[in-house]
Amino acid sequence: MPEKQEDILVTIIISSVFFVLLAVFLLVMLYLFLRKQRQNQKEKEEMKSRFEQTIIKSQLEIQNQTLNYIGSEIHDDTAQVVYLSMLRIAHLKEKIEEKEKEEIYNFLKKVWNDLRNISHSLINNSFHQIGFVESLEQLLHNINKTGKYQSHLLIDEDVDLDILDKSVDVILYRMIQEVINNILKHAACDKINVHITKLGQQLKVEIKDNGIGFNTAVIKQENTGVGLNNIFSRAKLINATVHIDSIINQGTTITILLKSK
Repeated sequence: MPEKQEDILVTIIISSVFFVLLAVFLLVMLYLFLRKQRQNQKEKEEMKSRFEQTIIKSQLEIQNQTLNYIGSEIHDDTAQVVYLSMLRIAHLKEKIEEKEKEEIYNFLKKVWNDLRNISHSLINNSFHQIGFVESLEQLLHNINKTGKYQSHLLIDEDVDLDILDKSVDVILYRMIQEVINNILKHAACDKINVHITKLGQQLKVEIKDNGIGFNTAVIKQENTGVGLNNIFSRAKLINATVHIDSIINQGTTITILLKSK
């Protein structure tokens, strides 16, 4: 075979090998590209699925929080007003004075207004209109009006309640309200005292009753009741601590300690 023909044959072989390798390379690249594309698509679908699950979970959490908040507000405020109204009605005399009739009517009217406006704003109530101290005074005044209890509010002179944030004072008020609500329902007492003082850098709130007391070991159990659960959960929101001291047939003292600014 002439030398020129051998060169042509070698060139053809080399070219063929080159094109075969190029074709293999392109096929491999196409395979890798398609596999990467499928992988990306799968990752997108997984991300979309996780995102949708996160949205659903967030919606459920928000829904549960909202329902829990609504339940707590009704349990703390509206239910307490209804209970006090029931006590007033139970102790009515045969001849009712017009003033007493008007007070009971205003109690029930407040319940009606609260239920009517609950879908609009649960915390935009009289508390923000009259303030923390005035709300406590009004609460204890309403309790005294039942004729079944003697309640007193004592605030030390060195206590400055104006330093409390608005979001803190309403939660603290709700905690005190919940404690008193539990006392009215379970303590079988006739005296309730609320004392607010300073303890170092902390604000100290003591709520005492002279009722039947209870075994404090029950609060360590999982199901402590709606009232106590509300108190402890709200304490976490404002970085407060709650201590319960109770003696059978002597009464109960609940102390709330809150760091002041």
